[in-house]
Amino acid sequence: MSTLDSSLGRYSLKAKNEGDHIHGSIAINDEGGSPLTLQEFDEHYLDDVINNVIYPVTGGNRAITNAFKEELVKAGFKQPH
Repeated sequence: MSTLDSSLGRYSLKAKNEGDHIHGSIAINDEGGSPLTLQEFDEHYLDDVINNVIYPVTGGNRAITNAFKEELVKAGFKQPH
């Protein structure tokens, strides 16, 4: 079972692979690290987490999206097909 708890800039991502889906949350934090907004997610595929959750929450920031994708892959999250 893969898990990730990572922060990049003002964004924090927590994810856990729960068998056939990925459950977690992404937050936008203030300068002190307290969450300004938090979005929970429950997706079946890694690509769905990237395209439907991380990319829109970061305002389309490809650098942060790609960095989080690399972190997820390093943590053992995989696309099943």
